[in-house]
Amino acid sequence: MNVNALLEEYGLSTDDVRWSLCCRLTESLMHLAETKGAEGLCQNLWSGALGDELYDMEERWHRDRDDRLSRAVLDEGHLRDELSQMTLDKIKRSER
Repeated sequence: MNVNALLEEYGLSTDDVRWSLCCRLTESLMHLAETKGAEGLCQNLWSGALGDELYDMEERWHRDRDDRLSRAVLDEGHLRDELSQMTLDKIKRSER
C-alpha cells in the first residue's frame, strides 16, 4: 500500500491534504502565540521558519509518508489515523 492508494481510498485530494496541514499549522501558531506571546510569534515569522514550513508542504508530507511507509518506519494504521483526521478536516471545511 502506498500513500496515493490510501489518499484515493479516503477520497482525499492534494488540496485536502494542504487544507489539513494548514489546520495543524494554524493550531501550532496559535499555541506559540499563547505560550510565547506576540514576540515569539513575530520571531517565528521573521526567521522565515513559517515560510520554509509552508513551501511545498503537501508535497513534502507526501514524500515523507511514502518514504517512511516504504521503509516500514511508519505503521499503516498511524497513517490511516492521520488520513481520518484529514477527512474530518475536509468535512468541516465543506460545511463552512
